[in-house]
Order: sequence, then structure tokens, then C-alpha cells
Amino acid sequence: MESSWQIIQWNGPKRIVFLLFAFFFTIQVVAKPSYRVVILVDDSYPPYSYLKDGELVGLYVDVVRQAADLISEKYIIELQPVPWKRGVDALRRGEDFALLPPYKNVQGRSFIWPYSEPLHEEVIQAFCNPNSSLLKIENIEYPLKPINVGINAGYLLFDQALNTAMEQNKIKIWENKDTLSNILKLAKNRIDCYINDKWAILSGIKALKKSHPFVDLSQLQQDRIIFKRTAHIGYLKAPSEKFPFKDDFIKEMDAALKLVFERRTQIDSDDK
Repeated sequence: MESSWQIIQWNGPKRIVFLLFAFFFTIQVVAKPSYRVVILVDDSYPPYSYLKDGELVGLYVDVVRQAADLISEKYIIELQPVPWKRGVDALRRGEDFALLPPYKNVQGRSFIWPYSEPLHEEVIQAFCNPNSSLLKIENIEYPLKPINVGINAGYLLFDQALNTAMEQNKIKIWENKDTLSNILKLAKNRIDCYINDKWAILSGIKALKKSHPFVDLSQLQQDRIIFKRTAHIGYLKAPSEKFPFKDDFIKEMDAALKLVFERRTQIDSDDK
């Protein structure tokens, strides 16, 4: 009974220390992130997202990491590098929550919805060898042999004219692992043209000049602009008990992305 009375009457410095400990412990519990969220990221799409010395880097990676820091009290976000095609297939099977950085393709990828705030507008363009061109593919009569066009595995970036040309056997598609392997095959005349984001191709050419100094890349020419598209984080459309945080996460991430770009715009304005 005496010990109980001592607890009830406990005051002075010891009581203050105890209350402070309880207060800070409560803050830590409340501030603990609610969920761990994995976003699959294309591991071979320089300069936007790629592996460098085993580390995931790139322009989109930087932006999303900055946004992730802003919502870190609620969400622990892991960016997981994967081959692009494997990432798309993972969402198609409903296994994963999000993928970076798809374009909006509601008809072609009905399993992805919604999309985040746009990260950047990409220019999809063909680069070709001197004796090949897709500029006037609509007006070309049926050739003796089709134009060999390289694409990254999982990236079929065609407009209607190119889709028609493919159906008419005017062009033949070759899927290759990544940007660097496509540029290398283009330089060695194993394909006639390569289609991807303009800056991804130019970045790849720059990298290959360093890694393959004896490969002639000077003959590669910028050719047909296919279209312009914005890149996003794409989310699994189907409702899933695995991802009960979906709606709130998308709202928080969009707000964080907007803030990141507002801050960047302000910095650019201040530098002028």
C-alpha cells in the first residue's frame, strides 16, 4: 500500500523528467511513417533514370526523391530499379503499386491509372543512318526490304503513320535491351533507325563516345519527330487490399511534386 501511495504522490524533478520522456516518446510514435511504398523505376533510361556504379540516379530520380523527402513523415518511399519491360509486366499482373516514368497511355496500358503530376515533356524522335529515313514513310512505296527500326524493350513509341507502315511491312521492329545497345547497333548498321526520347539518345551518344571511342557515331542523323509526351509516375489501376494508402499517397505525392517544381522555378528565376 505504501508503494502505491508513493507513486500517486510522485512529484518534483522525477515527475518532470518522466512527463518529458512520455511527451517525446509520444511524438516519435505519432511521427513514425505509416507505410513503406515501393516505386519501380526504369534502370536504363539516361539521363532520366539509370544505374551508375550500382546507384539509381537521373533527373526523374532526383525530383521524386525530393518529393519523397517532403512526405517522409507519412511514407517511406523506396525507388527500386528494374528493367522497363519487367516493371510494366509487374503492374500488368497487379503485383506492384507504381512505376516511373511512363507516358499516359490509357488505351494501351489500361491497368495503369491515375498518373502523377507531369515530371517533364519528352520529345520522341527517330535517329537514322544516312541512307534511311522515316520522314516521309507515308509516301514511300512498298520497299524491297523494310526499314529496320530499333526500340527499347517495352517502348513502342509510334504515331499512327508508323503503325500503318509497320502493318504494311514498310518497317520492321527490333527490340533491344536499352538505349546504349540500340545506338551501338545503329552505329554498326545493324538497324537503320532508332526511336526514343531525343535527349535520352543524345545522352547515350555522348556516353558511347567515351566508352567506345573507336565507334563512328558522326553519321547518325536526327530524323522524324514522332510526338511529344509528358512522363509521370503511373499507379496500378485495380483496387487492391495490398495498397490501402493509394488515394492518400497519390494526393500527397502530387502536392509534393508541385512544391518541388515551384521551388525549382523560383531558384531559376532568382538566378536570372
